[in-house]
Amino acid sequence: MKYPKSEQYDKQFLLENMMGPNALKILEELTEGIKLTSDMKILDLGCGKGLTSIFLAKELGVQVYATDLWITAAENFERFKKLGLEDRIIPIHANALDLPYAENYFDAVISVDSYHYFGNTPEFMDTKLAPYIKPNGIIALAFPGFKKDYHNNLPSELLISWGAEDLDTFHSCKWWHELLSQSQT
Repeated sequence: MKYPKSEQYDKQFLLENMMGPNALKILEELTEGIKLTSDMKILDLGCGKGLTSIFLAKELGVQVYATDLWITAAENFERFKKLGLEDRIIPIHANALDLPYAENYFDAVISVDSYHYFGNTPEFMDTKLAPYIKPNGIIALAFPGFKKDYHNNLPSELLISWGAEDLDTFHSCKWWHELLSQSQT
């Protein structure tokens, strides 16, 4: 796949603000089949340093609530302000397990490379996330995983970069399908 929107961004800026894989390319692919319009309010859950929020605001023209636990709202606000996006992106410092929003507030939730950290319990989708999304709203998730679960026999090449506890949130598509299928949403 080609990434015409993502490839326009300054590579140094991306390197300075990435907290994992290239979130812009992942987001560009994720949103390719989703209709997001400028009148929508989007929750960017687990936004990190806000790269995905920046992309959503600049490329799709939506109002973004950039929510993260590890990066402060003040730090993200300064980054958004430097780019002239302070009127399109609202930075929020919050835990995904205790979101400070009104029910049925968002048209969509986007989560790139973070959902696997907080959404890996059967009740999370229905009790912690879905209440904030309007009826018929969009939930779009992209996160790492395995083709099959290796937790009882992790390949040594994986343990070069990660510890077993780091990989505890990586699961197979089958595992995620079974978990998310339990949701009433």
